[in-house]
Amino acid sequence: MPKFRFQLDVSAPPAQVIGAMVDFSDRRPEIWPNLTARLYTLHDLNDRKADVTEGTAVPGLEVWERCTYEWTDTTVRSVITDGRIFEPGGTFEFHVEPQGTGTRITVDYDRRSTTILGRCIGAMMHLSRGAPIKRSFKQVYK
Repeated sequence: MPKFRFQLDVSAPPAQVIGAMVDFSDRRPEIWPNLTARLYTLHDLNDRKADVTEGTAVPGLEVWERCTYEWTDTTVRSVITDGRIFEPGGTFEFHVEPQGTGTRITVDYDRRSTTILGRCIGAMMHLSRGAPIKRSFKQVYK
């Protein structure tokens, strides 16, 4: 299933970008507009690791996954441990680096679906070169 990489540039500095990615407070669904608050649960949080369930709900459809996040000052890695449409072990990896006064984010997407819906979402992500993720990041890092 889809494995691809894309980049996007945002105006926020790297520390702010990483800070929003690893904000696992109750505000997370406010920060990330694609997340649905009632699907968000923080199971465990350590200094550089979090275990969370998060997802998106639209009328008639809920897509959720439980992930383990690990991070450094320049990288955030999310590994699926359970979910509705993607296999455990699938990953998102975000690398940040200064780009002028902002940040370049490189995203590595590697997820395998367990459902037709997952295959459709994966194909859409691949064909659009991550457009939904880019849109989400642009909303967060205006």
